[in-house]
Amino acid sequence: MKRGDWLFGSFFLGGFECSQQVTAEGRRLDLIVASQHDVQAAEDYARCREIGIRAVREAVRWPMVDRGGTLDLEELRRLVRLAREAEVVQIWDLMHYGYPDDLEPFSAAFVDRFATYARAVASIVCDETGGPTYYTPINEISYYAWAGGEVGYMGPLLQGRGGKLKRALVRAAIAATNAIWEADPEAQIVTVDPLVWLHVPPERPDLQPEVDDFNRRLVTEAFDLLAGRRQPELGGSRAHLGIMAVNYYGCNQWTIPTPELPQRFLTPDDPRWVPLSDLLLDLQARYGGPLLIGETGASADARAAWIDYLCGEAAQALERGVNLQGICWYPIVTTPDWEDTTAFLEGGLFDVIPEPDGRLRRALDPSAAAALRRAQAALDPESLPTGPVPPECPPPREPRVEVIHPLEHAQAKADNFSHQTLLTGESLTVELYTFGPGAWIGAHRHPASEHVLTVVAGVARVRIGTRWLTLHPTDTVVVPPALPHSIHNDRAETLVVQQVSAPKPWDARFAGPGPAESAVASGMLREGAARGPSRPVR
Repeated sequence: MKRGDWLFGSFFLGGFECSQQVTAEGRRLDLIVASQHDVQAAEDYARCREIGIRAVREAVRWPMVDRGGTLDLEELRRLVRLAREAEVVQIWDLMHYGYPDDLEPFSAAFVDRFATYARAVASIVCDETGGPTYYTPINEISYYAWAGGEVGYMGPLLQGRGGKLKRALVRAAIAATNAIWEADPEAQIVTVDPLVWLHVPPERPDLQPEVDDFNRRLVTEAFDLLAGRRQPELGGSRAHLGIMAVNYYGCNQWTIPTPELPQRFLTPDDPRWVPLSDLLLDLQARYGGPLLIGETGASADARAAWIDYLCGEAAQALERGVNLQGICWYPIVTTPDWEDTTAFLEGGLFDVIPEPDGRLRRALDPSAAAALRRAQAALDPESLPTGPVPPECPPPREPRVEVIHPLEHAQAKADNFSHQTLLTGESLTVELYTFGPGAWIGAHRHPASEHVLTVVAGVARVRIGTRWLTLHPTDTVVVPPALPHSIHNDRAETLVVQQVSAPKPWDARFAGPGPAESAVASGMLREGAARGPSRPVR
């Protein structure tokens, strides 16, 4: 196909991660802000264009723009105008796991407010957009119903009510779609839901009927409800289903868990793996087209291989007559992990590099960029960019990785404590202190280093500043820099304490190599490990 034949202008799309759910810990996520897409949107759109991507999944962020029913949609208008200037098509995500704090998803007010919000969004987008408009009313209804309604992983933090929440979300999505069409009769709906496939563990072939029921009924239940194939009283129709966008990752096929066997994720080289092209062909036979891979991705050094795999499966699907209109890499810009928002897991085509001023600089991953070029050459040559691909850096030298068992290194000595360096890194060190009965290390301090002390065996009396603490096995405490501290063994049994220090105390005080580096240089100690038994990581 030529570029103009693709529904969204290019076969490859990008998505900006926009999760807004309330976590089980009570935190409201806002990954648009965390990735700085809110302040770098113009540059992000330009970067997408530079690599041959002409359409993006974008977000309005309902919890942030709706305050008690009062809508502030100026940010939406700004983003629409930026995309129009960049000639980038936007697929608007109206609810990505999050809703205003004052609403309850089973209430009539939820449906009414969501429809009012959707109508207002569509009015602005229609006014500002010269071309076709696309909306995803509610992202991943099936997953959200499970995560928020069945297992209490995210708000509304319910358990055992996944089926009820799924139907409430379907009702709200249908109402929002109707409201969108009131404002923009030509608007197109893009329904985004996971495409998964379960397998039986080899040890439990008796579970095949349960797996078949899940694959044939539950995987497509949200699609059926929206399309009016089940429970038509909800108001669904094939038009409400619209363009089917399936979210598909390398972890989307697994074995059903049992009390004896945890779930096991399959990989494409597993003989049980069902090819993606087969799954897409089945969906088209059931609902018709067009289809879109609405989310997909991988992290770090797995990205290029996953793009190559998707390209092969997409080519197979197209040859078999599947009306596949594109693949959306999600996220296009690396974003923080849901659980640890300080961890950027290198999942985007563009990674982020923190600058001294706090700005997250975008950096195109060379191997992923090269894989994308190969895929574009095969599937969408009209969108091939003309600029050079960033040069691939040679992989870093991988040091020997060891697992150390502290107790196997513990060496008590009479009338004193024993100290050993277990492991050293670029900026930290792992050490072991062993104290016989009555032994101690006197009060001392490190001007720039801090320690993490963990009791491995015995009971420790630890002084930090003026405080005294009693620590038992697995208890952990942080010793701030420049604060006097000491460790005492007041018991009759041996005390073993592991200490992790950063930066290395000798670096902080003397600006020179530490004893571990000196030992390595002299051949006394191999880098990355202590003397004594250890077990390599497999």
